[in-house]
Amino acid sequence: LLFSVKTFNEFFYRKLKPSSRPIHQKDDNKIAISAADCRLLVFDNCDEAKRIWIKGKLFSIDSMLQGLNSAIFNQSSMAIFRLAPQDYHRVHFPVSGKVTKIYPIPGKLFTVNPIAVREEDVNVFTENKRTLLFLESEEFGSVCMVIIGATVVGSIVINVKEGDIVSKGDECNYFAYGGSTVITLFQKGKIRFDEDLVERSLKPLETHILMGDSLGRACST
Repeated sequence: LLFSVKTFNEFFYRKLKPSSRPIHQKDDNKIAISAADCRLLVFDNCDEAKRIWIKGKLFSIDSMLQGLNSAIFNQSSMAIFRLAPQDYHRVHFPVSGKVTKIYPIPGKLFTVNPIAVREEDVNVFTENKRTLLFLESEEFGSVCMVIIGATVVGSIVINVKEGDIVSKGDECNYFAYGGSTVITLFQKGKIRFDEDLVERSLKPLETHILMGDSLGRACST
């Protein structure tokens, strides 16, 4: 922990010493990592995510992205990083690449608690305030990070700009007080999630994971 904070909010989105979150196989860009300290679910496609976890009637990739590049991510693989209030609240890039577009979307601030996500009449991921961040990766193709605000976490602070070249593990953004979620979309057939994560997600059980832990591997082309 890098101390010297003046408010509880500063403590909440504090930085950590780099050594406290080692990056799994840092020099191998074919390996994707967890973007955050979180409770994680992974799904091979949107239909699987809707069948098992996301129950909002209006949820779709197109509605979550408001049509922006949604055709590219049709049937995309999906990693859902849910941050609880006690977690380290800075989000890092899961893969290396170039930031091509950052697009904020205003919206509501529903809770991202699993009870709400699994409620048919609450559409957390398509109605909440969020920022879309698009990356182009040599190994993973087009990637979209959907950075979602939540109850008492309306502040999404992005620490990069369009055109930046980033490495996996670099800081992307932080949330102010509360818990929130980042959904990362990978184009169909571009990533093979780690088997243990897939098995737990199908049950469905969230996996507690730290930023920098292994997420999966780029599929061979």
